[in-house]
Amino acid sequence: MRLARRGFRFAVVYTVVGAFCATTAESLSAADALLRVTFTDKTRQQRAIDGKIVVEAVDGGIVLMGRDGRLWNITPKQIRRRTTTGERFSLFTANELGPRLRSELGGGFRIVRTKHYVICSSTGVRYATWCGGLFERLLTNFRSYWRARGLKLHQPSGPLIAIILADRKQFARFAAAEIGTAAELAAGYYSIRSNRMVLYDLTSGEAVQPARTVREIVRRVSTSPLTVATVVHEATHQIAFNSGLLTRYADNPLWLTEGMAMYFEVPDLRSRAGWRTVGKINPSRMRRFRDILRNRWTEGSLERLLTDDRRFGNPKSAGDAYAEAWALSYFLIRKQGSRYANYLKLISRKKPLRFDKPEQRLREFRKAFGDDLGRIDRDFQRYMRRR
Repeated sequence: MRLARRGFRFAVVYTVVGAFCATTAESLSAADALLRVTFTDKTRQQRAIDGKIVVEAVDGGIVLMGRDGRLWNITPKQIRRRTTTGERFSLFTANELGPRLRSELGGGFRIVRTKHYVICSSTGVRYATWCGGLFERLLTNFRSYWRARGLKLHQPSGPLIAIILADRKQFARFAAAEIGTAAELAAGYYSIRSNRMVLYDLTSGEAVQPARTVREIVRRVSTSPLTVATVVHEATHQIAFNSGLLTRYADNPLWLTEGMAMYFEVPDLRSRAGWRTVGKINPSRMRRFRDILRNRWTEGSLERLLTDDRRFGNPKSAGDAYAEAWALSYFLIRKQGSRYANYLKLISRKKPLRFDKPEQRLREFRKAFGDDLGRIDRDFQRYMRRR
């Protein structure tokens, strides 16, 4: 199954094997073992990937994590050989990743490294460096924010990968292979499959040279705050899935994952950093949500938001779904912060490739926030009307 946020600015990509009946590997030695799996891919080319098994199905299919963090869904029929290397699994270091990314993407790319990121960029080094600083500040603030609320998050296990394309056209060509027609409207995305964030230079344009100074970068991006929000939004997704808060390929409710990213995404264009705020009112989401409250809010809207992810992928309903997800997240974090933290702890324990029915989604929500959805809904609407 492939799910992308089509028809909207943000895209998160999921690729899973629908036929899996998953059992997560429990053995510590098995979980840490570095294997070499030889298999035939979808193009009928033979590949050999070194990695560790994240999920093994009862029919012999596996989800393999490569040393670059990419997840490979391999069915029993595709597997040719599985051999144990006798080594312990580890992600590539920054020194190992850089040359591999340049070899994969081509000579027109340069590598910019920060403490936690390897950025492979085909635009100016100055812009990639500015983005790297933004990513690092967000990572620090994200972990501090949730740690102060009782959540124990870890540092990423290896370098986080960001790919920054030179301009919108190059991004669209690159992204089309992974997210299809959603690339036409997206300004960036985080791929759960590859664990990579893909963006483009927001300061670029026809007949415009790359920005040479931080001052020039800030001046240019200040004309388009929504695109700056994209950078923060996708970086938030990547951090959440690499800090122990969310599990890749688990059944994480989209109202939660998207709502959290929007809670962090609000840019601060008065700052040279472009972002330094958490949890301020998100103007564009707020305007859309007010329209929903005024014109379209109906009984059962909250339950539908909690249980039905399909609205996020439908161009006709995505705008409303995102606005509602932001508003609900804003309300719960601000007014029921300890319960929200407990809900995150519950979600963080979900296993890959185990999909919940709507009833399970509601049980988990009620366990954290209370049984009376009607009361929660009324309090939610009342609170947001006063913002």
